[in-house]
Amino acid sequence: MLRNHNVRLVEVARNGPTKKDGVAVLQDTRQPYRLHLEGAYKISHENRATGTMPQLGGIRKCSQKAKGWPQDAWRAQEFGDRRYIHAIGFNVNEYTRITRDSAYSMGGQRIPTYPIYEWGWSRQDSIDYLYREFGVVWPKSCCRHCPYAGCQAGSPEQLVRFATLPAEAAQHIIDEYVCTALNPRSGLFGPGKSLISRLQRDQVTEPVKLAAARMKRIPWAVYRVRRFYSAPASAVRSVDRVLLGGHLVVYAALEEMSDLVGVPLVRNDQIAGAPVCGDRGIHRRLWVRRRRDGVYPAMEEFYTVAPAQALDKATDRFDDTWAAHTDTLLARLERRCEAAADVVRHALTRPRFTSAS
Repeated sequence: MLRNHNVRLVEVARNGPTKKDGVAVLQDTRQPYRLHLEGAYKISHENRATGTMPQLGGIRKCSQKAKGWPQDAWRAQEFGDRRYIHAIGFNVNEYTRITRDSAYSMGGQRIPTYPIYEWGWSRQDSIDYLYREFGVVWPKSCCRHCPYAGCQAGSPEQLVRFATLPAEAAQHIIDEYVCTALNPRSGLFGPGKSLISRLQRDQVTEPVKLAAARMKRIPWAVYRVRRFYSAPASAVRSVDRVLLGGHLVVYAALEEMSDLVGVPLVRNDQIAGAPVCGDRGIHRRLWVRRRRDGVYPAMEEFYTVAPAQALDKATDRFDDTWAAHTDTLLARLERRCEAAADVVRHALTRPRFTSAS
């Protein structure tokens, strides 16, 4: 249809994790034959490297990063200060989204219009039209691991995607596993509501089996996680991979650290708000400091194990902030943990440990 009407199609994507990486133009043509769904740098790539998942609530940073900013950057370069019409495909049931979007006029430069809403079409009307034109049932455009697509209305369609592509879905399960290890209060669908629990509940088991098998073959790490809360829901974080090995090795290493320090490991189901249905007790943590709810500033620190895909990272000046608020008791326990980690690292050089996985 675009080719027949000689409509210009421009596909853009962000070129890396920061705005400094710029925008990649995947195609700019009036005769398109395919879409480049692989993009250049996916939001899942960033989530994997940071050990995070898209979150419900807030301002949908994932959409801003992956969709909003690349388009805005390209339009700014292409149009400059010229006025332009921006057609958005909100349907007749999305008036709230239209209200929010229409407020973004860029001082009159952007002129939004909503043709599908103006036609009075629902999403089903749009699907029916596309089917009549192309003979294809058009699936909803969304990330497989989008928590909004997995809401009550969209959950059946999302489950079908996981069941249809279990090998690809398995990676999202691993991603969430790492995320919930590094943040005991997280879960793709909110605190205590994990993806793996939903898949097991609805008997979509093949992706779970593949994820479990894959995790046994990939490198794991003992992670040290620190968070400093300046206010509710406002935290900076540091993640460090203390040591690497197979999954059995790092589990044994964490247990040995616990014994050396004299601090018992805490299971997932002992943490308020953590996912406990289907994946009960999968995460164990050596807590160095727990934060007190309702008291700010607050600090929390723990060691845990997970696949080693999350990279070492700390926000700017994190170490200075952490040091400025570290009391004597915390500093003493941190030194004991670091000494225990050194002992375990030394032990891992022995053949009987390095051969285990």
